[in-house]
Amino acid sequence: MEAGKRSESDESGRYTIAEASALTGLSKRALARRIERGQLPAVKVGGLRYIEARALAEAGLLDLATGGPPVWASQKLAPDAVAREIVQTLVRQGIELHELQRSFEELGAESRRDDTELRYEIDRARAERAELRAALEEAEQRIAELRRRIDGATESRSP
Repeated sequence: MEAGKRSESDESGRYTIAEASALTGLSKRALARRIERGQLPAVKVGGLRYIEARALAEAGLLDLATGGPPVWASQKLAPDAVAREIVQTLVRQGIELHELQRSFEELGAESRRDDTELRYEIDRARAERAELRAALEEAEQRIAELRRRIDGATESRSP
């Protein structure tokens, strides 16, 4: 697609594979393979597959601000520079993963401590409830005994 020339697809925010190929610099086959692998979502309308501009941008194939390939796509990097960058990224991710794992373990230990404290509190509450039930039963027995005495005293005074 020529610069400055807009297609009907531009208006809807989606492109045919041929248009996306011209925009991104990737071959039509490369885009089709990404679609087939599920790496790039597309919809089929009237026999043509369309790719949303947003999907191209999310895949790093289109700069929405310029309507062309992202700046980095035009830069040719040496393989060793790419490899270094990948290794550095993996090291950073490994460190982040280790920190997340440590945080997870700390949260697990804290959770176990909280569980232990809660079990202790539950056991203490159950023991207290048992004591209160026993005290209530004792009080009910005393009340029953006092009622019997009152009833006995009242009967002996009656003429």
